[in-house]
Amino acid sequence: MPPEPHAILTAYLCFWLAVSGAVLGSFFDCAVSRWAAGEPPFRGRSRCSSCGHTLSASDLVPVFSFLVRRGRCRWCGAKIPAECLAAELAGAASFLCLGAVFGAAPALGQWLIWAALLLALSLADCARQLLPDPLVLGLCVNRLVWVFLLREDIPQAALTALAACAVPAALLCAVLVGEKYTGRELMGGGDIKLLFALALYFTWAQMLLTLLIGCALGLVWALCAKRRRAAVPFGPFLALGAFSTLCFGGPLIAWYIGLF
Repeated sequence: MPPEPHAILTAYLCFWLAVSGAVLGSFFDCAVSRWAAGEPPFRGRSRCSSCGHTLSASDLVPVFSFLVRRGRCRWCGAKIPAECLAAELAGAASFLCLGAVFGAAPALGQWLIWAALLLALSLADCARQLLPDPLVLGLCVNRLVWVFLLREDIPQAALTALAACAVPAALLCAVLVGEKYTGRELMGGGDIKLLFALALYFTWAQMLLTLLIGCALGLVWALCAKRRRAAVPFGPFLALGAFSTLCFGGPLIAWYIGLF
């Protein structure tokens, strides 16, 4: 039986979304690397961080160039940071999954911008343990714009967001109390801001699942990183938890709520 036209369209959409996500991941990785080094993030052509040679188009094909060059600069032979490949794969995978989940629906635009901002925030947090306020604000603005573009019920959307904000608000209270008694920082302010921004998109149940997945992944990574005595940014795990909740969390939430 030949595939249905809808399935062909979805596969075609997912392919180009994966390509676009990989390109965007490569661009964000370059921009964040320059930002972390104190350089203008969007000025000048891409170059090797070791020898400074300007890279050609054949050196900048996402994923493919890294694999063909075996992770090394073809001019000086220096290793290309694995973060470059990780950013490209993350961008490709996130856009592909969103295309598969939402198809060509108008809401796809909202979630693609959401995923792109989360990717940029994750890379920034990995580079400098910092979640830039302009990017977090971008998440909020994106949601507000799409509420109108998608013609959602504004009072209902506001009530849903208010209920979802109860989760990061409760966490903030717990963190403040914990910090008062321990005398040390338990959670960065940027992580709390990110959670409030995510609450504009999710229900309270989705926020709980996001936090649960993010904490679980962060704990596992922290146990591994402890051996290397490396700082562990929490933003990428919150982003991964949010993405997992959006794409795969529906059945789990429905099952859990059905228990009551």
